[in-house]
Amino acid sequence: MSLGFLTQNNNGWEKQDVWRGKAAVAAIVLTLVVILRPELTNESLENVRQWAQEISSPEIHLGGDVATPPPAVPQLKEGAVGYVPGDVVGLMLKDEKSGAILFGQNEYQPLPLASITKLLSALVILDLRPDWAATTTVIGADYLDTHVYAGDVYTLGELWQTGLVGSSNKAILSLVNALGLTEEDFVQRINIKAKELGMSGTNLVDPTGWSEQNLATASDIAILIREVNQKEEIRQTLQILELDLYSAERKKQHHLWNTNWLLLGWIPNDFVSVVGKTGYLPASGYNFAARIETASGQKFLVVVLGAKDNESRFGEAKKVVDWASNSYNW
Repeated sequence: MSLGFLTQNNNGWEKQDVWRGKAAVAAIVLTLVVILRPELTNESLENVRQWAQEISSPEIHLGGDVATPPPAVPQLKEGAVGYVPGDVVGLMLKDEKSGAILFGQNEYQPLPLASITKLLSALVILDLRPDWAATTTVIGADYLDTHVYAGDVYTLGELWQTGLVGSSNKAILSLVNALGLTEEDFVQRINIKAKELGMSGTNLVDPTGWSEQNLATASDIAILIREVNQKEEIRQTLQILELDLYSAERKKQHHLWNTNWLLLGWIPNDFVSVVGKTGYLPASGYNFAARIETASGQKFLVVVLGAKDNESRFGEAKKVVDWASNSYNW
């Protein structure tokens, strides 16, 4: 028995039958109108025809809302071999269109999120409407990363790119400071944002991912990846391949690459797009989460947590996407 609205037992109507029934009713009404009211004008008849076409549409009108049939769930091909994951702790693959989970391993176990945290921070930063052209001074201890240094002055736009492309902890902390919030206030905001998105297995204690106490499930991270891909400012930034930063204070230029090796092509692939974020801590292992679109048009949300080395997280993401593309009927 399905819990879907209008779905009853085997003797009841299924959702997909509703619009067929409405079409039949419309046809009967139209016929009776023509037979019983021959004096109707052509304009009146056309109005009736339009009404009949509207109510017989597959888009079922219920109480002023429009209910459309749910997207088809991909089905595993007959004889397809199940996926065998590599040496990772958590793994999840979702079909973006239907929301179907195609593969999961420890997908509901909270694990250290590491720098994937920065995606939640990016959502909250956007909510605060920063002036990207404004400048600020970098804060933070040198051990946090080597992309920018305390005392350097950059625009908020430069720090935004450095935080997401190069995964700079100091860039994110400096953005938070420039927006007039304490780190504690900002952490409260990103936890609220996580709950608003339905990330019930997520709890964060810092805005960068530096703390191993930043925890989230692979299932939650898939929700996050889908959300950030709907934000143009984040999606475009995550697709920047490389950056050059110039420090006027130190009179030095620094070049940095995107940490996403699938995007760079350093892990060979034929994907149309890979929009994602990496994370690493000794406690987390190597993490990676992305929205991947294949050459054949499938769109996947993939999360890899706790891979043993940098390269294998990208290899695992590619392998599970390739498996699903070939093993399911689309």
